Amino acid sequence: MPHAFSNRRRILNLTADKKALRAQFRWETINAIAYKLGGVLFVIGSFFFFPSRAEYAYIGGWIFLAASLTYLVVNVHDMAEIRRYWKDHSTHKTDEVLEYFAGATYLLGTLCFVFGRLTSFPQVDWPLVSTWLFIIGSTLFIVGAAANIFLIIKADSVKLLQLMNLTSICFIVGSVLYGMASVPYLWAFESPNDHLLILNFLAWQYMIGSCLFLLGGMFNYWRAYLLVQSEISKLQES
Repeated sequence: MPHAFSNRRRILNLTADKKALRAQFRWETINAIAYKLGGVLFVIGSFFFFPSRAEYAYIGGWIFLAASLTYLVVNVHDMAEIRRYWKDHSTHKTDEVLEYFAGATYLLGTLCFVFGRLTSFPQVDWPLVSTWLFIIGSTLFIVGAAANIFLIIKADSVKLLQLMNLTSICFIVGSVLYGMASVPYLWAFESPNDHLLILNFLAWQYMIGSCLFLLGGMFNYWRAYLLVQSEISKLQES
């Protein structure tokens, strides 16, 4: 799943009164590690959804739930940071409004995935509700990632712009793959062979989408690292 990224230096240490650069970067690192953990769990979970691993699908379901909850923690933290930034500023520019919209959209999409996974378990057994929640969640991710594109308008260096572009591309393509992989679960198949073929194809879409989200998170952390290093260099020179 995608999560919020911005072309401003973020205040991820929500308990701090001052913008201490190294403390903020530690929180950026914690945020990034949690995001990467969620990405790895999604990749592992996708492996259990291949038809050849059907007997272990319940394991994949629990891993997907753990991954969704991990991403939920990241997105709640992102949204809390955005809310704090808004409270500290009386006026807001267009890019800040887009950042708020993207963060809220990602959070709602992640909640859809959490409840979508919960409703898919045999104890609940609401497959139609689960499928629609995944479709809605994936659509929200696409909308949020598209809004994030408009934030890629300025940066301190070409490399930072390139990393923001790579992050956005990974998030959008990953979201599209997740959305496309969710829709066929609404279909009925007369041929078991066709059904098996489609399930295998969908599992690959989830796997590739999960890898793209993980890669996008790595690009975003790299960008954050360069941004903080640039700020530290400016302070040392002044």
